[in-house]
Amino acid sequence: MNAPHTDDTLIAPGLRAFLQRIVDYAGMFPPADLPLHEAMQNFLSYRAEPERWMLNRFVIPTKRLDELRPFRQAIASNPPVGLSVLGQGGATVDAFLEAFTDDLDRIDTCIEDHNSHVRPDVMEVRLPTTLLDSFEAEPVARFLEAVDSTLAQHGLAHLDIFFEVPLTDDTASQLPQVLPTFASANANQPVPEQSILGLKIRCGGMEPELFPSVDQVARAIVACRDTGVRFKGTAGLHHPSRHHDEQYEVMRHGFFNVFGAAVLAAEHDLDVDGVSAILREENADTFTFTQEGMQWGPLSASVEDISHSRAALAHSFGSCSFVEPVEDLRALSLM
Repeated sequence: MNAPHTDDTLIAPGLRAFLQRIVDYAGMFPPADLPLHEAMQNFLSYRAEPERWMLNRFVIPTKRLDELRPFRQAIASNPPVGLSVLGQGGATVDAFLEAFTDDLDRIDTCIEDHNSHVRPDVMEVRLPTTLLDSFEAEPVARFLEAVDSTLAQHGLAHLDIFFEVPLTDDTASQLPQVLPTFASANANQPVPEQSILGLKIRCGGMEPELFPSVDQVARAIVACRDTGVRFKGTAGLHHPSRHHDEQYEVMRHGFFNVFGAAVLAAEHDLDVDGVSAILREENADTFTFTQEGMQWGPLSASVEDISHSRAALAHSFGSCSFVEPVEDLRALSLM
């Protein structure tokens, strides 16, 4: 990157709290589609940039963890590298659990290969298709019990899992009934070796139908807020504000919108309509960040409120570019 940037000490505390460790770098995935070696080199170089405080984990499929071995020396000479691993998943519960066991074995091998210089402590994986077809609380609860049992049998100390649920009108309307099963599973986790379960929201993709509507995203955010379940976003969130995509003829969601809506929903107990209004905002300048916190219209949140919401509700988002979000923030004179 190495472009001119604002003095790091001049970044508003509200913005720093809002963007702290917000980007999971997914350079191996579309539309960037970089080779692993190039994506990892990018990731390590970004950690030397002034904006490194925005960078979170490196995203990689579990089936490619062994390809990190050539980077052992480079990784060992840096602070430990956090990984968000993409699980293999499965169409049925049985197929999922079989693949999940294999995923956990691969994670263990990776940790041993790198002498704990890598930390694959987050997994992203799609719920089994058979659960999504009906998407009801009872079968999801039984599935989560089986996942927890597999984790316990494997002996992996800590692995947070974000389960991807494609947002449709049906799944979004069912989230208030299904997410309490996630919250219940989290409440039963041992302390401090917890494996916290969350929701993964796909905000876009390489096809127009992969972009969820404002209402669907708003319902997901409100459901997560109401049940105390964290979410992470992925795909389509390269830019701060909502905008039109000419290639796909859709409106793309912005990370100011999605994470701002989550923060303000938590602080002001907003309903779906209130969250939707923030998600529809197309002017990035209406999100202001100050010494005290952030504001959108009449709604505000303190630095402490932002930090709490980011930790407890709005985790991060995956992006195949770290440069684009940073460049956009510079263009807005925020960095």
